[in-house]
Amino acid sequence: MFTRKPSHHEEYEMVDQTTSSQNSVSTPTSLESSTRDSTDSQSSSVFEDLESYSFRSGSKIEDFNDNPLFQTILMRYRKQGINAKVCGFISILTVLLWIGSLILYSHLNSSKYISSLRWKTGMVSLNGENITINQYSPSFKNVSLSDWRSGRYYSFEEQIRWLTPKQYPKMKSGSGYYAVNEHGKVVIKQINSDVHDVLISNKKFAYGNNFFEIEDYILNPSNPVEELDNFHILITDQLPQWRQSSFALYWLYNPLTMIYQPIQPPGNKDFWDHQSDPLGTKVLQKLHFADFSPDGKYVYFGFEHNLYIQDLTGDNINQITTDGSPNIFNGKADWTYEEEVSPSDKMIWWTQNAEKFIFAKIDDTKVKEVELDYYVKENTDVGTTYQQSDVPKKEGVNQYPIKTSLKYPKTGSPNPSISLYIYDVKEKKAEKIVEDDPGNESILYYAKWLDNDNFLMKKTDRTSSILSKKLYQLSTNQVKTINSINVTAEYNGWVEKMSPITVLEDGKYIDNIVVNKQNSLALFDSPESSQPSKVITKNTNWEVIGGATYDKQEKFIYLLTTIKSSMDSHLIGIDLANDYKVVNITNTLTDGYYEVDFSIDGQFANLKYQGPDVPWQRLINMGDVHDFSASEESKEQSIEEGVLLKQPIINKPADLENINFPTTRFKEITIGKAKNNVSVNVMEILPPNFNPQKHKYSLFVHVYGGPGSQNVFKKFDIGFLQIISANLNCIVLVIDPRGTGGKGWNFRSFANRNLGYWEPRDLTLVTSEYITRNKDIINKENVAIWGWSYGGFTVLKTLEYDKGETFKYGMAVAPVTNWLFYDSIYTERYMGLPSENPKYETTGRINEINNFKLAKRLLIMHGTGDDNVHIQNSMWLLNEFNSHNVENYDVQFFPDSDHAIMYNNAGIIVFDKLFNWLQDAFTGKFDSFM
Repeated sequence: MFTRKPSHHEEYEMVDQTTSSQNSVSTPTSLESSTRDSTDSQSSSVFEDLESYSFRSGSKIEDFNDNPLFQTILMRYRKQGINAKVCGFISILTVLLWIGSLILYSHLNSSKYISSLRWKTGMVSLNGENITINQYSPSFKNVSLSDWRSGRYYSFEEQIRWLTPKQYPKMKSGSGYYAVNEHGKVVIKQINSDVHDVLISNKKFAYGNNFFEIEDYILNPSNPVEELDNFHILITDQLPQWRQSSFALYWLYNPLTMIYQPIQPPGNKDFWDHQSDPLGTKVLQKLHFADFSPDGKYVYFGFEHNLYIQDLTGDNINQITTDGSPNIFNGKADWTYEEEVSPSDKMIWWTQNAEKFIFAKIDDTKVKEVELDYYVKENTDVGTTYQQSDVPKKEGVNQYPIKTSLKYPKTGSPNPSISLYIYDVKEKKAEKIVEDDPGNESILYYAKWLDNDNFLMKKTDRTSSILSKKLYQLSTNQVKTINSINVTAEYNGWVEKMSPITVLEDGKYIDNIVVNKQNSLALFDSPESSQPSKVITKNTNWEVIGGATYDKQEKFIYLLTTIKSSMDSHLIGIDLANDYKVVNITNTLTDGYYEVDFSIDGQFANLKYQGPDVPWQRLINMGDVHDFSASEESKEQSIEEGVLLKQPIINKPADLENINFPTTRFKEITIGKAKNNVSVNVMEILPPNFNPQKHKYSLFVHVYGGPGSQNVFKKFDIGFLQIISANLNCIVLVIDPRGTGGKGWNFRSFANRNLGYWEPRDLTLVTSEYITRNKDIINKENVAIWGWSYGGFTVLKTLEYDKGETFKYGMAVAPVTNWLFYDSIYTERYMGLPSENPKYETTGRINEINNFKLAKRLLIMHGTGDDNVHIQNSMWLLNEFNSHNVENYDVQFFPDSDHAIMYNNAGIIVFDKLFNWLQDAFTGKFDSFM
């Protein structure tokens, strides 16, 4: 029903965009533009529907323009006279149509009759290529913002949490248990079974004359879920802090006794004692986090940047650190580590036997502060720091803004320093780990216990160029470097957030490395191995996505790859016991984007198909996959057909009935000349009722473009871009320029030390060539580009570079405008130090301000409480506009909203504003400003 055309390849020649497009654009003969004439539609939306609605006469589809009934309606709307002959003709026609309808109705029921009148678009021809587009009916409505917000197009995904074997219900048999939310209850289920046990029966509970609502939960990792003396953790009253962190109330909960006990620091532990405080008037303290030790006997938590541990057997609480402050973070990531380095807001690593753990201490003393003002938020809604200011309200408003500060290292300024401490649970003692070359500005990207003695770390220099593997051994209490590589010199790369290591047996582990400039998996035989013993994935033109999951029972590892294309994600398995044989679990010959969550032992999978067709979700027993692979049936069927698709779909499909959808196509477009060419990924969205013979279309380009990022995936999506296409009758392109991800380091490394250079060139080239090849159907005066965050930076750099030749309009949301304003770890990872890279002053900021006068109009939007891309970016740019007399822009600020722009209805308004502004642009309402 919803057609996703297989990937199409085009070739665009790289041209010098600094000269006029009329002189520089070259059109290869293989992609000659269509010579069919086309004019802009002048009809109302009513007549556009009528024009596209056709009657079938045999195999020929007749146009409404040739239909007498349509001409009659057209004349009436044009208020033209109707003579007697026409009246007579209409009367005869009406009688004939009535008789024909009676005959037809006698042979068809009403539903079949309506179905027969539905216009199935089928194929259209564009530039000599036949395109299959989604069927269209004028009686259906197009996708809309209101339906999008209501969740109509969303395929519900069941949030599955696999239980570990230790958590399996004690009174049940078998395996494959998981927890899931159902109507406010937490229910324990079993794959391919009717097991349905309620663990938490109500999401609300009463305590101390107050009611609390459960927002999340953490199951005890080491005990059967229903055991009598077992406690789980409940989370209520969450207040988001940064990207991953929050402040919240944490509770110990026993499902059998229905006991709720708040987890609190020692001085506040007994404040809910009903004898001393029967009314519950004292204040609960929100924590940074709380979690279990691996053996489930302890709960550790963070409060005001200090660490605590609570013994569940004796209920004793021990304070581990005392130096926590706005400058010192114990076991918790600061803003920069949380945003750019750590996969979690916690930086604590337990040994497998739960006898010790290592925690990080981050020192931000030398890091400079950024001040954030909040104008309308309540004091209790400001979560940027645990030290909330006490600003009294006067007549319901903040008479003075709430002022907060954020430790935020900008490019070239002092970075946080990090040190590690090991804590002995039994001895209740923490000791600092002394490193061989600590380095005050080194960055700890990853750490993991490989066993109870060996703690592996991955650290880099300040610019994320030199990657060092270090090993701390508990038995010797020493740290040694086992490997070091300059990734910038080796493959013109950088180090960023890392995929997890997969631990096998006997000290062996699997890790991600770069081989032939592709992300690959390799086997290391021991914690001290400096080089891998085997490269597991010998891939030359595809990459590994993330890490691997190990199934000890089957001696298999499972991983996602781009084996089909850089826009696909397919699940494969590698048989370690059979000469590392590769097994395609999903069908790698067809388009597909899969995500998967495995149980801890790798024996069960929550497989999620995300597109290009309508998503589905299935729970898979991987034992069935192995049984099928060994059977005779596997010679005739794929695993996908023989096993995966036979499992029931466990989620609710999207409501996609009676709606006209755009058609999405995926392309790889080759740009450049001869041996220096590269291919960029492009997603093309064609509006409903797309007809290249009748209409000219506006063109809307969406981009992000950040280094190593990816925007074009073969996923099913009915979102803002599709709504723009359907309601503004425009073609949408999503383009991943050079420097983005999915295509290996040859492609990714274009961004190295070069932010802001290739993005505008690639976007301008691809868009201008697309317009040239489709000149008969594109209204070249209605071409707009939009992006958010790094995408906003890319939009601005593209408008600066293009000088109004290709892009007439731009919309930049929360844009970076000068990389000197952004955080050090991210920026220096790609640009190096400002003192060493002159491009900070050229491509690394918005420079040619006068070039913006050549575009028709620009929209800038930003949240004033943005802790990520500070409002300083937009203020600096607006000042530059003022200084250069640039006036063709609009601005919208969102009070107190952060980078996501969600506060106080802003999440609705921001998309309404984008939609309405673009509609005004495409309907010519800004032309009077020129």
